[in-house]
Parts: sequence; structure tokens; C-alpha cells
Amino acid sequence: MPAIGAEPGIDDNYRPPDATDHPTNNESVIRIIDYSDKQFEQHELSSSSLKDFLDLNKKPEWAACRWIYINGLDLDVVRNVGNSKGLHPLAVEDVMDPSTPTKVDWYDDHCFLELNMAKLITLDSRSQTFSRHVRSGLSVRDRYGIQRKSKWRVLLPDKFAMSVEQVSMFLTADDTVITIFEHSGDDILNPILARLQSTKTVIRSSNDPSMLVQAVIDAVVDTALPIGRAVGEAFDDLELAVLTAPHMEQSKRLHTLRSGLTLLAEHTISLSGLVRSLSDHRAVVDLPKTTAQGPKQNAVSSQLATSVQISPLTQVYLHDVQDHVTALSDSTRMSIRSAENLTALIFNTITASQNESVRKLTLVSSFFLPLTFLTGYMGMNFETMPVVNEHSDAYFWLIATPVMLTTLILLVPRGTWSEPFRRLRRWRARRKSSG
Repeated sequence: MPAIGAEPGIDDNYRPPDATDHPTNNESVIRIIDYSDKQFEQHELSSSSLKDFLDLNKKPEWAACRWIYINGLDLDVVRNVGNSKGLHPLAVEDVMDPSTPTKVDWYDDHCFLELNMAKLITLDSRSQTFSRHVRSGLSVRDRYGIQRKSKWRVLLPDKFAMSVEQVSMFLTADDTVITIFEHSGDDILNPILARLQSTKTVIRSSNDPSMLVQAVIDAVVDTALPIGRAVGEAFDDLELAVLTAPHMEQSKRLHTLRSGLTLLAEHTISLSGLVRSLSDHRAVVDLPKTTAQGPKQNAVSSQLATSVQISPLTQVYLHDVQDHVTALSDSTRMSIRSAENLTALIFNTITASQNESVRKLTLVSSFFLPLTFLTGYMGMNFETMPVVNEHSDAYFWLIATPVMLTTLILLVPRGTWSEPFRRLRRWRARRKSSG
């Protein structure tokens, strides 16, 4: 964690005194892919060999785009890439901060995108270690020595959960795309790599680096779609269980599910804003400083000066991504409302059942209340008590029966006594009409 009052950002050439406390992440997977519509090359590197490769192997002239793929956060790797491509120190700092919100920042010769990738995780109840970690939250130590919990959220215990991880991207003016994943980059790399290896795909034939950015964002959105389908199936099962046998344990499951869906909804709303920002972007080169200070601004003059291009073709496909994000957002909000309605139904059903039990107990208490009073009165231990000594138990019932009937008539709601007579009259009327 940066010290209080420290210089913002991470300087690519600065190495902190406690650098030994931040060992290199040997598990980082690095690939550099150069491609055009005619040619395709890829190189797999280690963390230690990345710096030399970037210094000695610039992007080939034939390559329309260079993709630097990094799976696994590593401070040294990010420094080397940032130093090679001239990335802004604030953007490099945001890459190493897992709590950075979804956003897009525009700089002179590159743009920085930060978004979250939500992924469905199927829980295996037989795996006790995995299940325990998911329930408690994986406690890990990040590159700055901060003890934090991994962004896990159980949606349905023993069935499935949702993991959320950070995805960082850079698009530079020299047609280089840099993607940095925390640990699940293969879910994005493999389908895009299969498309890049075919010359007939749009991402390959267009020779457009911004199309690669669109493909990554689209894959991130597609990764979250199975969550909506799994939640829909879970709601069907929970709704049937609530309608047949509601109990409080179901409300706990619904609370857990609604909590995870709320987190997904927040990420979806942020992602929608990022996609709209890219769709509306136009490159603005050497913008005069006085232009953006007038009282009236248009969409272009209000942007920072940048030479990064988002092509019209990419913006067309970004509209399709926006449709997917909107559909996911709508289904998530609908699921949240369904969870709230089911929770209300559980409490209302249980409350109605309790009220019915109280009503029955009230009727029983009302019936036996006169008996209790008379029994207590006539059972008192007085030596001279004519009511008891001179009469039999028939005298007790002679008093108790009228008192009980009077009490019932006064306490039972109106219409209860007349209902049997109304039914009898209706039955006689139907019998006469049929006869």
C-alpha cells in the first residue's frame, strides 16, 4: 500500500527499498502475438525474459497489431511492459490495485481500460477444502503485502458461486494491445486465439487493434452470462420449494443469492458505462487547451487530446456488446426482484400460518375459559359452601353450559354462526331447482 502523502502512480524506473518483500510471480503466463490478415506469429515468454524480448523485438512492420497477453499480476512484469510502452504511472498503479473501479482513461498515446470479469464457479461438495475456502473467502497477500480476501461470492451453497477478478487493458497509438488478468486469462485467451488463427474472422481480417479490445470485452461479458442461466434454474427450484413447504432456511439462501446478484448488477452497470464510452469516442489529436473551456462543448471537444483510435467497425460491434450487457443487467435486476418477492412470500406464508395457529388457540381458550373460572370457584376449600355441598355436578353443568355458549357467541366473529344456515338454504334452493 502506498504511504500517506506519497507520489501518486508507480514510476516504471523506481524500485522500492522493500522490493525483496515482493517476489516475482513465477506463475505468470506471458504471450506476445503479432498478426495481420496475412501473417500470424506468437511467442511464449517467462517473466525474466520479457524485458529482453521487448527491447530486442519491436513490433514487426508487417504486423497490424501486437497483443501482449499477461495472466497473473506481477509488479516486475507490469513495470517492464510499462517502461517499454511508455504507460502512464497512474495507469500502472491502477493495474496493481485490485479495488480499482471499472473505467476508461485516455492519455496522449494510449488508453487504459479497467473492468471486472464475473465467472460462474461450480462447487463440488465433496471437495471440503475448496468448499471451505469459498465459504470463508480465500485470504491472499497481494504484491503490496496487503492481506485481502479474494473476490468470491457464494450464490447457492454447495452448488455454485461467482468469482470476480480484475482485467486491465491498454490500447496504444502504435497498434499494441496489452491485457493483464489476475488468474483466469485462459478463459478469454483460448477462444480469441482460435479466431486469430483463422484468416476469415473479422478480428483477423480487419487489421484493427481496437477490434481485439472489443473481442476481449465481449468475451468478458459472455463469461458472465452462465451466471444468469444458473440463477434462473436456482430460482425455479426455490420457488417450487417455497410454494410447497416454506421455511426460514430458504430465506437465508435467497439472501445469499440476492447479495451475489447485487454485486453482479453493480459490475454490469459499470461495464455498460465503459462500453458506451468506447462507442462514443473519437480520436482528438493536438486539441487546443482553450477549446474545452467554452460554455458550449460538443462530444469531441470535451475529450482529452489523444491519438488512440476506436474504429467505426469496432463501434458497430460494441453496440452488440452493449445489447448483451443490457440483457444481462435486465435479467440480473429481474432476479433480484424475484428474490425479494420470494423472501416476502416466505415471511407472509409463515406469518399467516402463525396467525391461524393463534386463532385456533384463541377459540380453544375461549371455550375453556368459563369452565376454568367455574372449576376454580367451586373447587375452593371452604367448610361451608352450599353451592358444592347441597348440589351435585349437574348443577355445575347447568351453570357452565349457558355461560360457555354466551361467551362463544360474543367472541366468535360475526357471520360464523350464520354461514351453516346460508349453506343449508343454498342447498335447498339447488335441490328445488333440480327437482
